[in-house]
Amino acid sequence: MQSLDRDKRIAVMSDIRPAILIAEDQIFIALEAERIISEVFDCHVEFCRRDRLSEVLSEASFHMVILEYTGNQKEDTHYAFLVRQAGAELVLLSAVNDLADVSLTFPSIPMIKKPFNEAELRDFVSGFLLRREPI
Repeated sequence: MQSLDRDKRIAVMSDIRPAILIAEDQIFIALEAERIISEVFDCHVEFCRRDRLSEVLSEASFHMVILEYTGNQKEDTHYAFLVRQAGAELVLLSAVNDLADVSLTFPSIPMIKKPFNEAELRDFVSGFLLRREPI
C-alpha cells in the first residue's frame, strides 16, 4: 500500500497543473471544497487532516494550501509556517464570526468564511490562478 501512495505522489509532482491542498479536519467540508474546485478548474486537488499537513507537504508540492483556521493561535501559526516554508500560498478557511480577529493574527492572509458558497470559492480560486505565474 505504501508503494502505491509513493507512486501517486511521484505522479502528482510531475503533473504541471496547479496543485491545491485542503487541510481541513471536517471531511465533508474538505470533500465539498474539492468537488467545487475540481468541477471548474483543471487543478490537482487533494485534502488532508490538519495534523497530517507536515507529512503531506514533505511528500508533494502544492501551489496553494487552504488551511482550516481553528482559533488556536499556537497551532494555526505553526501550520501557517509549514505552508509558507513549503512555498505555497496560504488561504485560511474560517468558521469564526468576526474575521477581523483572524486578520489581527494573520494580516495579509486571504480568508474564506465557512460555510462557503460555491461561487465564492470558485471566484477565489479563479483569482489565484490568474495571479499565478505559469510553470
